[in-house]
Amino acid sequence: MLHRRDLDRLAAAWRAQGAPTPGSLAPGLSEAELDAYAAELGFGLPGDLRVWWGWHNGAVDGVSSLGAAVGVTWYLMSLPEALEERARRLAWNNPAEFPDDAEDWQGQWAPWWLPVVTFDAACLFADLRAPAPDGSVPVHVWSEVPDAVFEVLAPSWADVVNGWAQGIEQGHLRYSTADGQWDVPGWVPPQLRPFT
Repeated sequence: MLHRRDLDRLAAAWRAQGAPTPGSLAPGLSEAELDAYAAELGFGLPGDLRVWWGWHNGAVDGVSSLGAAVGVTWYLMSLPEALEERARRLAWNNPAEFPDDAEDWQGQWAPWWLPVVTFDAACLFADLRAPAPDGSVPVHVWSEVPDAVFEVLAPSWADVVNGWAQGIEQGHLRYSTADGQWDVPGWVPPQLRPFT
């Protein structure tokens, strides 16, 4: 389960790199706002995601801004942006219905998948049907060519957040203030690659 200490660790890693992200974060959502968005979604928001969007609701200038960059690849989404992206992906489904059997999957977006961060056509998404009793939620990746959407990338959003923090702390992700962008300067350990 995601805790404030995990988010503080990530924010400290961003600040240590001189990244603009900490100063670009939008205020977090209240419990009442989270409840209203969950009602719109039609699924409960697991604890991981309530903590995430309760901390900060994306970036002030939106998902495509430099201030929304988590690191090299991923960009923060506000909960409204995540719901818009989910609706867009659901509208693309052809056939429209999500199959009962994964063997019959033809690239459809499931109604219980919620994107959390994005990059072009890729995203990390939470499976809202599979929260653990502690509120953690499994995270999957929709890559540019979505071929492993049913494989769990991380058992919780806390693992993703701590993976980002660890990658930055260990120098595998670096922010160049001169160039105004993130970079991967060299080899990345296999356990951190999914988060870069």
